[in-house]
Amino acid sequence: MNETVTKLDTETEKPDRMGFKIVIGMFSGITVGLLFGEYCAQLDIIGQTYVGLLQMTVMPYLVITLIARLGRLTPSTAKRLGFSALLFSAILWSIGVILVTAVTMVLPEIQGASFFSPTHDTPPSQSEDFLTTFIPHNIFQSLASEYVPAVVVFCLFFGTALMLTPNKEPVLDFLDLCGSGIGKMNLLLIRLSPLGLFALSASAAGTLQFHDMARLQAYLLTFFMAAILATYVAIPLLVTSLTNIGYLEFIKAIHGPSLTAIATGKLFVVLPNIAEESEKLLRCGAAHTADKGDTTASVVVPLAYPFPHMGKILAFVFIPFAAWYVGTPLSPVESASMASTGVVSSFANPLISMPYMLDFFLLPQDLMALFILPGFLTTRIADVVGVAHLMALTILVTKLVNEDIQFRGIRLLASIGILAACLLSTGIASHSYLQKIKLDYKLDEKLLSLEINQPYENVIVEDEILLVDSNFSDSGSTLSRLKKERVLRVGYQRNHIPYSYFNTQYHLVGFDVELMHRLASRLQVRLEFIPYRDADSIVEMLDSGQIDLATSGLVIKPEKLLDVGFTEPYQIATMSLLVADHRTDEFRVVGQNGIPISFRKLAYDEPAATLQLQQRYPEIQLELLSSVDEFFTRNRSELDGMLLPAEEASAWNVLYPNHSVVVPQPPLQRPVGLAVRRGDLEWVQFLDRFIEFEEMNGTLQQLRDYWVHGKGTETKTPRWCIMRDVLHWIP
Repeated sequence: MNETVTKLDTETEKPDRMGFKIVIGMFSGITVGLLFGEYCAQLDIIGQTYVGLLQMTVMPYLVITLIARLGRLTPSTAKRLGFSALLFSAILWSIGVILVTAVTMVLPEIQGASFFSPTHDTPPSQSEDFLTTFIPHNIFQSLASEYVPAVVVFCLFFGTALMLTPNKEPVLDFLDLCGSGIGKMNLLLIRLSPLGLFALSASAAGTLQFHDMARLQAYLLTFFMAAILATYVAIPLLVTSLTNIGYLEFIKAIHGPSLTAIATGKLFVVLPNIAEESEKLLRCGAAHTADKGDTTASVVVPLAYPFPHMGKILAFVFIPFAAWYVGTPLSPVESASMASTGVVSSFANPLISMPYMLDFFLLPQDLMALFILPGFLTTRIADVVGVAHLMALTILVTKLVNEDIQFRGIRLLASIGILAACLLSTGIASHSYLQKIKLDYKLDEKLLSLEINQPYENVIVEDEILLVDSNFSDSGSTLSRLKKERVLRVGYQRNHIPYSYFNTQYHLVGFDVELMHRLASRLQVRLEFIPYRDADSIVEMLDSGQIDLATSGLVIKPEKLLDVGFTEPYQIATMSLLVADHRTDEFRVVGQNGIPISFRKLAYDEPAATLQLQQRYPEIQLELLSSVDEFFTRNRSELDGMLLPAEEASAWNVLYPNHSVVVPQPPLQRPVGLAVRRGDLEWVQFLDRFIEFEEMNGTLQQLRDYWVHGKGTETKTPRWCIMRDVLHWIP
């Protein structure tokens, strides 16, 4: 007897010591990261190696234990298991919906402004569609690609078949032996946890940009508030109200897996630990189940993992935050409806489900950048909630299957009261704090303050449109005249963001402007920028010799080639609609299906394109504007939208963030080139070679990133760290 007690004491002390070592390793890593900053980035290699080793055992664990445990169940027990899992999953999901609704009520009223990310990447393709994710048509592919839902479905069918198969014990004994071996491997890897978590924590703490988190504090505050209440109040109190497991016992059990999940950022890798800790709690807290055989923890954990856990549901706190951010807050009923829909949406990747929810509530897609930015923190905190969710579900399902549920009405009512009190107190404190937050939108200021990276010194910028000078000669090649006069005259259009525009310092800047600076620098000639009125005036100015070429994002159209020549394309324009945020849901594919019926009147700023659209869609009214800014500044509410290349529309959306850029699918693309005088082949060939060289040199891509994709607005500075910024011991 004493020998048995000593053995049990030893088993319970080891996890405690290991948990202490994990905490030391994690906080040591954070300390080192704060000390040395970005110098710790290289430690990520060690951390990712550790994560890879942990992942090595997870998929075999899922397959072997799930099949083996299911195979030993009786059909009646399996039915009770399925019913119990659905019942308690619904209860936990309902708690998540309530928490999302409650915590978002703390957001105070503000004057909203929408943050905009000017890049318009292709939406993430849902390559892992429903059939691929959930149907194991090729189990080996599902295993190799880590399609966990498909693997679980296969194990369910295989385990059920074994359940009904006679003489199955040799196979099940073999699987149990394999599972025991994998368990030993996992215990060995757990011993490496302090080192692995130290490397991961140091790398993360050393590279995370804290200033980016400041503007997201309202979202982070509400999300962390919901996560803490779920992990340390709602879930454990539910367990203690229905079982004889104590509150501190439950919190102590989730401690180790939670720390590992935080450091690795993968809930998947701690599934064996969750099952192991759940079984320990069940063995210690069993009232009369010890004689009923092994627990069902190893079945419930892998079975429940593919389904949404409460952490995924709490992530939808972002939607009410986004609505609050832009000044159109959701009502509590709308928040509850959204969270309920989020339970179903959580089966999909968040990068797919979140844009859908933004569209559903007429919120700007630009706000996805705010969801992605703090993903390093929020996904890890969500995984901690996932640990508590899976462990509670495993315990409650096992207790119900073994008929060991102990309903304690008084304790349950007390738990509800405690949760309500925590919600009220933290809500009041959070509301008071958030009222003091001032959200500033500065991306427009950054765009209007951009400068040429490598400006050419010998530059003259004419501000006013000049009359045609009759002294200009239109004879001979432009290249020959350029060699003789050493002057390059470039036509530009004012306020044509991002190709040519005046910044806050009244400097002419933009994609095309900087490209011309580079051309003049190579030729070592004087560069003169001369404005033109519109696309039609280019022909006259080129023919008269007033300008040598025209810029500002000119789209190459066949009909224009009758009057002017064009270089090879240096950029691609993707046609789009610029519409008010609340009307993006009305858009559908432009192409064979036409333009939405609700879009009756559209604006455009180029006559040639207007004529084409009128011929193609006679039912649509098209109004020609003198400039793009007229669409915004003159309160043209009768206009449903404006047709613009997405590259330009994105830049305008930075200045007017209450609009959205909608790109039709399939996309309609057009080439962009430099316009020259028709028939001047020598000059065209020279410019073509220049564009080809700059493309191969990587210069054009740098300019696209800087001016079109918005990289110029991103200020990247070395991360603050103690050793550099406080002690000044490292450079």
